[in-house]
Amino acid sequence: LFTPAGYTFGIWALIYMGPLYYGIYMIYCSFSAKKSDEFIPKSAPWIILAHLANGAWLWFWLHKESAISVILIFLILLFLLIAVIRLNMERWDADVDYMAGVWWPIDLYVGWITVAAIANVAAHLNHINVDMGLTEISWTIIFILIAVAINLFMVFTRNMREFAGVGIWALIGISVRHWNEIPEISWTAILGAVTLFIIIAVHAYKNRATLPHNKLKQKT
Repeated sequence: LFTPAGYTFGIWALIYMGPLYYGIYMIYCSFSAKKSDEFIPKSAPWIILAHLANGAWLWFWLHKESAISVILIFLILLFLLIAVIRLNMERWDADVDYMAGVWWPIDLYVGWITVAAIANVAAHLNHINVDMGLTEISWTIIFILIAVAINLFMVFTRNMREFAGVGIWALIGISVRHWNEIPEISWTAILGAVTLFIIIAVHAYKNRATLPHNKLKQKT
C-alpha cells in the first residue's frame, strides 16, 4: 500500500535526465580552464556503482526476487549517500551551474531511491506475510511517517530541499492512489506532504540569499 499511483513513476524520466546532465557537466568541467573538476573523483565512481546496482535491482525486481532487490536498493542508496557526503552537498555556497550540474541530479536520484527503498521493504514484508500484529494499513502509515522523518532530517541537516521535494511528489502519489478507498492512508500521506512543503518553504525563505534566482540576480 506504500506504492504510489502509477503516474508518480514518471519521475524516473527526470531522474535519468539528471545523471545525463551530470555527465555532460563533468566533461565540460574536465576541459574548462574556468571550472573546477575536483567533484569528479569524489562522486563519479559512486554514481557509476549506483547505476550498476540500479540495473541489477531492476532485473531482480522484475523477476520478483524481493529479498535480493531489497539488498540491492539499499546498496544504491549507500553509494549515493557516499557521494553526498564526499561532496559535502548543500553545506557550502556553490554557484548555480554547479548546483544544476552536480547537486540537483544527485538530490533527485537519492530522494527517489529513499522512497523506493521504503516501498521495496514494504513489498518484501508483504511478500513474506510479515504483520507483527499490525494491519497492512498500519504498516503503511508507519512507513509514511518514516519517510517524512527522513526527508525532514535531510532538510535540517543537509539543506537538501530538492530531496524533500521528491518526497512530496511520492506522498501525493500515495494519497492519490488510496483517495477513495483508504482515507487513513490518504490523509496521512497528504498531511506529510503539506508538512514537508511548509518546512521547505520556511527553510528556503530563511536561506533566500543563497537561492539560485538571487545568485543569478547578483551576477547580472
